[in-house]
Amino acid sequence: MQFLTSLQSFFDPFLLFLSADPLLRMMQGGLLFIGFVVIFLVFFVTRDVLLRTHSFWYMAFCIVLTALLPGVGFLLYILIRPARTIREREQEERVRSLTEKLLGSKARSGKKPSSED
Repeated sequence: MQFLTSLQSFFDPFLLFLSADPLLRMMQGGLLFIGFVVIFLVFFVTRDVLLRTHSFWYMAFCIVLTALLPGVGFLLYILIRPARTIREREQEERVRSLTEKLLGSKARSGKKPSSED
């Protein structure tokens, strides 16, 4: 019981920002929740766009779009973002070049790639 009273006394200064009216307090809580969601979306887009492109202007556009129009901007970002990350594109290029080297060396040696399954 003493723990709850000490916890309440700790949070009293922070609760002064909230209204005594329950309806207003719910609205304040909703606005706080929406604020957290907007901040999360901006951070998510920032992290994601940094992994997908090197273009500063594209990064800035996506972050500003999400910050100014949080819900719609995030959905638009999901539509216009590059399909793969930079690392995935580099890995695909490495696999493609190694495959070409392997198939090219077999073609030069006179061996045809087998199509046995």
